Amino acid sequence: MELFYNNVSGKNIMTGNKKYLPVTENKKPIFVVCDCNNDGDTEFFVLFAESILENDVSEISIDSVRDLRNIYREEIYLRQFLLAVYKYQENGEEKKFIHKQNIVLEENGAFSSLKEIEIDKRKKIYGISVNFLTSIGMHEDIVIKRKGSYSITSIKNTLSDSTRKEDIDDDGIIDLLRYEKVFVDGFGVETFITWYKFNGEKFLPVKTINTVKDLRAFLGESRLYLESKRIDLFIKKTVAPPILKKLNLAKISSEKILQRIFYPVKKESSDLIDITTMLSSNEDIGFIFPEIFENPFRMDNDGLFSFTTYVRVLLKNDGAIISSDDDSDDTDNSSVNEEIYFVKIYMSNNPFEENRFFFFVN
Repeated sequence: MELFYNNVSGKNIMTGNKKYLPVTENKKPIFVVCDCNNDGDTEFFVLFAESILENDVSEISIDSVRDLRNIYREEIYLRQFLLAVYKYQENGEEKKFIHKQNIVLEENGAFSSLKEIEIDKRKKIYGISVNFLTSIGMHEDIVIKRKGSYSITSIKNTLSDSTRKEDIDDDGIIDLLRYEKVFVDGFGVETFITWYKFNGEKFLPVKTINTVKDLRAFLGESRLYLESKRIDLFIKKTVAPPILKKLNLAKISSEKILQRIFYPVKKESSDLIDITTMLSSNEDIGFIFPEIFENPFRMDNDGLFSFTTYVRVLLKNDGAIISSDDDSDDTDNSSVNEEIYFVKIYMSNNPFEENRFFFFVN
């Protein structure tokens, strides 16, 4: 590696009117080695930073580009970064590293990390990930090798715009899911999810879906199934198929499944009424789910995108009191009994499946 260090250290790169110097740690350049296309063509990607205050030196220390104060210092924050691509060559007894190309990165800010990431497990395709901290969040540039050149996919993670990297369709290729919050007048804050798939050279958008609008529709359909007492259909539509298969193999009844979904909220003044008791009444029943105005899903301890909420259930029973609350002053001939239940709802790891929202079954 001494040969490589000697080829990089002290070198500068001029692009336009800008001068770039290698970023070093303990006098050694920051770099990553990658055979990006698994074709035997190994490359060295070296991090360079624009020289701003370091005009009289031959390198820039890693500490200076990682300093979070740079985010708020305009003269430093505007500094650009690039990756210099080197290749090792042998010509007889001559061994050297050749500077082949520069890849100018899109983001400024405080440098965070430089690493190799796997894009396609089957074809062994890799990318170079460069991460930065900015004044509005995190930024990642993913550099991918193409025929004779490189493409850059930029990922932002802010309060309103974030991207998740995961193989959601189990094809061995990493997917990008972009979550973008947009205010919709008279509706709330919608979260659009866009699916980017890798086509062998770059990531391209293939589909976009709503989160809030579709979740509202899911809760509306769930309410109709329950109020019409079509319990088997409710379970079939709202319990994830792998979970439902296990429950059926264990011969757990629909009533027991419902009890594992809807938990009565403990109250000091009355007995608890389980959901099957409410649904067994011959009277009309009403389910009140919360109004959804923004994306409620968050990653929980089990790795699920989920949220917990309360559901109010009303039973109009023409005077037949189910609950033990005998202190009611209601003298109307028609009294309404109610219970509050606690439920957990989660979204499929692949939100682009036909059915993606499910009730959690304990």
